Amino acid sequence: MAAAVVGGGPLRARQVGPARVLASVAAVVTVGVFPVFLVGGLGVQLQRELGFGAALLGGAAAAFFAVAALASRFMGWVVERIGSRLGMRLGAAGSAVCLLGISAVHDAGWLLVLLCLSGLPNSLAQPAANLLITQGVPAHRRGMGFGVKQSSIPLATLLAGAAVPAIALTIGWRWVFVFAGVIGLLAALFVPSLPQAERSARPAAAESGGESRFVALLLIAIAGGLGSAAANAQGAFVTTTAVDVGFSPSAAGLVLSLASAAGLTIRLLAGVVADRWAVNLLRVITIMLVVGSLGYALMATGSMSLFLIGVSIGFGAGWAWPGLLNFSVAKIAPDRVASATSFTQTGIYFGGSAGPLLFGFLGEHAGLGTAWLAAGAAAVLAGILLLFVRPASR
Repeated sequence: MAAAVVGGGPLRARQVGPARVLASVAAVVTVGVFPVFLVGGLGVQLQRELGFGAALLGGAAAAFFAVAALASRFMGWVVERIGSRLGMRLGAAGSAVCLLGISAVHDAGWLLVLLCLSGLPNSLAQPAANLLITQGVPAHRRGMGFGVKQSSIPLATLLAGAAVPAIALTIGWRWVFVFAGVIGLLAALFVPSLPQAERSARPAAAESGGESRFVALLLIAIAGGLGSAAANAQGAFVTTTAVDVGFSPSAAGLVLSLASAAGLTIRLLAGVVADRWAVNLLRVITIMLVVGSLGYALMATGSMSLFLIGVSIGFGAGWAWPGLLNFSVAKIAPDRVASATSFTQTGIYFGGSAGPLLFGFLGEHAGLGTAWLAAGAAAVLAGILLLFVRPASR
């Protein structure tokens, strides 16, 4: 009987291929960021009905990422003990509950409360998804795996943009959150069963690499925070800026979807490149951040045509690096994937929190053009910081 049980493990693992693992990861991570990016994509409709301005819209997005940042390290510890599968299931189910709650809000205060709460399941799902990739995807395909996972972010913004003309402007914005909540519940059920993902992890051994590993992760966390501060402003303010430069609300939603498709495609291609060529991933990220800053500058011009080009560059380069970043961290700390990625994710969350908040403040007091220029400066600084990470951290 014991032999049958032991023998059943590998058989069960073979029955769950990498495609199933990555489909589940994509679904759970998409649902995890749905709350903040649906609120951003539907910002025009929410502002009109609930009566709030750009500063509160930025504050709502900031609240989501602030809570996620504060919880990230603890959630990484939790995932190491409960396993990636349960972590992903709890994350998806928690996000679904928050989405359904947002569909019923009637004032800005409750919207803010629910966005704060939705940061918790997202901070649980992220390290769980990173760990599941290392457990269920072969090493030679993990670059693609992390690319698929991080493509869930632009997928969320793409769906948010498409939801404006398809749902929000037809049957109402509340139904967008209802449908998203149902998707979240289905995603929780879809998480595959891998023997290694079921186990609670043993307490981690003392870290090798010591101080050099910590310094590398710290620099990556700070750079990721700055890059995220710039990038997350796109998800929260692209539709608002598009309307400001002359697009209709419906067209603004389509602009967001088009740009998100560009970001999604580049994230996947970046993962393929990481698997096939021995490139310095952090240097590639630096280039992407600097190119993305040019997109932010074009978005600041106030021209409809230049805005379209800028959004495509901003999403396609300035927000296409997170998969490579997580892949880099997984290589730096292969024995502590959940813990290490939750550490760097803390910086990314803090940046994601401060970015939309500061962007909203600048947008309201100095103009949206100035805010986009500031986002570009943050992206350049993030790229420069990554140059100081030692080459051994590739």
